[in-house]
Amino acid sequence: MSDTIQKKLMILNDSHKKIIDEWFSMLQQRQCKFNGINYNGRKLRAELRRVSLSELIILQDGYTILANKLLNNDSKLAQTDIHYHTLQILVNVAVFAELNNDKAPFAAQLSEKVKGGERNYLSKLRFERLLASETPEEFCQRLIRAVKLRGEKGVNLTSLADGIFLWMQEWYAREHNWPANTNPFKRFSTRWAMDYFSTKNNTKE
Repeated sequence: MSDTIQKKLMILNDSHKKIIDEWFSMLQQRQCKFNGINYNGRKLRAELRRVSLSELIILQDGYTILANKLLNNDSKLAQTDIHYHTLQILVNVAVFAELNNDKAPFAAQLSEKVKGGERNYLSKLRFERLLASETPEEFCQRLIRAVKLRGEKGVNLTSLADGIFLWMQEWYAREHNWPANTNPFKRFSTRWAMDYFSTKNNTKE
C-alpha cells in the first residue's frame, strides 16, 4: 500500500493490514494456514456468506479467527463491544469481495468508471445514500452492494476496514451523545467524499 493511501488511515495500521490481508487470502484457498493453524478457507467463506446479515456470523470460525487475531492488546485494538460489532460488519462485507486491491482508497474505487462504459461502479446518488446510512445494519447492506458491484476489480480491504471502524466509532459517539470530532477532515463522511469526488468520475444514476 502506498504512503499516500497509508496516510489516509485513521484507525488501522500496517500490522492490522497484514492480518486482514492474510485472513482474506486464506478465505480464497482450500488449504491454508492462518495464525499457524490449517483451514479450508473456501469452506469458511461459504459458511460466512450463508449467514450474511445474521448475528450467527459471530459464531462462525471465519469470524472468530479474525477477531482473535485482530482484537487484542498486541494489535492495539481493544476487545470492546463496539470493536466486535465493527468486525461483524467488516466480515459481512469482506466475504463478498472478489479481490483485495489496494491501488486506491475504497471510496475512490467506487467512483471509477466501469470498463467499457460511462457509469461509475457506484453512482453519486447511491454513494450519498451510503454516507447517509443511519444504522449499522443499513450501512452494512449498502457496503455489501457496493463491494459486489466492484466485482473482479476488487476493493481495498484495509481502506474499507478503516472506514467501517471510523463510521462505527462516530455512530457509537452519537448514540451516547458524545461530541463529534471538531476536525471535519477526520470525519468519515468528509474523508470518503473527498476520495470519491477526487477522481472527477462521478456520473448520473
